[in-house]
Amino acid sequence: MNDTLDHALRDLDPAVTPADLDTSTDPKARALLARVVATDPMEAPAPTTSRPRLLTAGRLTAVGGGIAAGIAAALLLPGVFGGGSAMAAWTATPHTVSGDRATDAQEKCLDHAQDTAKRTTGRELGFRPVVTEGRGPWTLVYVNDGSSHLAEISCLFRDGDIAAAGGTTPGPGAQPLPPVPAGSARAALGSVVSSSEESVRIVTGRVGAGVVGLELSTEAKGSVTATVTGGYFAAWWPDAPTTEERENASPRGGVKSVTAILQDGSRHSVSLEELTGRTSAQLNTPATGGSARD
Repeated sequence: MNDTLDHALRDLDPAVTPADLDTSTDPKARALLARVVATDPMEAPAPTTSRPRLLTAGRLTAVGGGIAAGIAAALLLPGVFGGGSAMAAWTATPHTVSGDRATDAQEKCLDHAQDTAKRTTGRELGFRPVVTEGRGPWTLVYVNDGSSHLAEISCLFRDGDIAAAGGTTPGPGAQPLPPVPAGSARAALGSVVSSSEESVRIVTGRVGAGVVGLELSTEAKGSVTATVTGGYFAAWWPDAPTTEERENASPRGGVKSVTAILQDGSRHSVSLEELTGRTSAQLNTPATGGSARD
């Protein structure tokens, strides 16, 4: 690990990392990072968790989702959220990003996704940008491997640079995900990147052929309108800083409910069980682990 990245990791996520923990020398911290980033996925045990755990700054965690097994990666650059007035410019309704700004963000996110794929699977994957949206000064790009829907990376940009990124790549034996029913949606919950000042929650996934819009009722920001295009959706919102312990205690990822807007103008309430493919018991059962201190 080079000095720049090493210092960046030590500076990140003070909400969950003890102030006296030196990640450059602590055996558990270095072992966790090395194991997730460098392990040959064909030799690694398949993850068994059913949702993404906390994707905090400087944390790399294994995740899985039903028939999909994968590696999650999170990146957060210090100070880029901006806080205060910058976060106040966020909007619950997205706007279109086009032209050079969209192209530049898509290319950077694709490069990041391929780097992640090569690092975690040893090969390139068929990533393509499926959603690009703006909220205030930020641009979100969601790229996906359309052949299986298993590999996906989301990149959040501010001033043309990646402020945060995270997602999954398929593990050994993972099978393609089944189609989404016409009036429904499918997504995993729990993707959050946190600093000591604030966090951002990102939800991405697929919608059925009859869905033209999606609204998420969130704990932090109320109603958030997702961008829906080409069978995919994406949304994100700011929240208070969090810790892995808090996230593990609340498997719903800050989402209270979801409403799909259909082609005929009607609205369909998508339960969190329907959205995630999980049972009520699973959604109400606290998770464990996810910290470099484990």
